[in-house]
Amino acid sequence: MRKLFVLFSTGLLVLGTAGIASAAALNWEGTWTLDMGDFGEGSTTGGGVATVNSSAGDIPAHLNTLRVAASRGQITGTWTNYITDPDTAANGIAAVQYQGVQGGTGTFGPISGGVASTGVLTKNTMPTYGFVKLCLLTTACDTFLGVPFTAPTTVNGVTGTGIKGIGIGGMLTLGGYGGIRMSLHQAPWTVKTATVVDQITTTGGNRISFNIVYKGWAHNPASTTSSTAQPSGMVQLVAPQQVETNLPLGSNDKVGTGAMFVIHFIPEPGLLLLVGSGIAGLAVLGRARMRK
Repeated sequence: MRKLFVLFSTGLLVLGTAGIASAAALNWEGTWTLDMGDFGEGSTTGGGVATVNSSAGDIPAHLNTLRVAASRGQITGTWTNYITDPDTAANGIAAVQYQGVQGGTGTFGPISGGVASTGVLTKNTMPTYGFVKLCLLTTACDTFLGVPFTAPTTVNGVTGTGIKGIGIGGMLTLGGYGGIRMSLHQAPWTVKTATVVDQITTTGGNRISFNIVYKGWAHNPASTTSSTAQPSGMVQLVAPQQVETNLPLGSNDKVGTGAMFVIHFIPEPGLLLLVGSGIAGLAVLGRARMRK
C-alpha cells in the first residue's frame, strides 16, 4: 500500500510541475469552417502549438492572449462540395472546390476568459490562405469563377506589402465568366456575436432579407468562461463576410457568409505518456498485491 501511495503522489507532483512549466504554450486541435450560404458549408481540421497569455502566468488561467503560428502547426485541407440546391444549380453552379486552405499566423486578445465582458479584440487578425472555385456548368470545373481567400494590398505606396481577406478585413471585387460579379466585404476575427444579411429574390420579384448570426465564445472544460487556458478549454472565433453578387437569384443579391475557427486545447503528448505510464504502474502494483 505504501508503494502505491508513493507512486500516486509522485505522479501528481510531476503532473502539477508539467502544468506550470507549460504555461507559455498549449497544444491544440481545431476545425476551420466556411459557411457560404447557397454554395454550402465546408471545413478542414488541423492542430499545433499555441502561445497563450504572452508567455506569462500559470495554467489553468484566464485566457488573455492567444497566438497561433503557421510554423507551429495550423489547419489545412482541400475538398469539393457538389451543389444540390435547385435554385443555385439552375443558375449554372455545379460544384464548389476549396483548394489549398491553410491557416496563417495571428494573435487574438484581450479575451480574458470572460467573453461577455470584452469589447472588440484589439488583436484580431489571422489570414486564411486558399482559393475557391465556383464551378460553372460541370463538376469538372472546366469553367469557373475564382475566389481567393486573401489578396495583396498596397501599404505606404508599396504594392503587395499588405494583405486583405478572410479574418483580416477589406473588400475583394471579382468578375468573370458570363458576367458574374462578386464583392466580398471582409472583417477580422471576433469572439463576440457577428451578424450578416442574406437576401433572396422570390419568383415574383420580391426581395426578402434576413439576418444570419455567428457567435464566438470561450469556455473552460466546465463550459464557464474562467480558466479557459488549460487542456479541454475551447475558443470559437468568427469572421463575418458580406457578399454582394448577381448569383444565384437575380442581380446584386446579398449573401451572408462566415468563417468559424474552433480551437480545443489538448494535453501535451509527453503528458499523455506520463499519465499512461502512471496508470500502467498502478495496474502492475495492483496485480502484484493480488498475487500475494
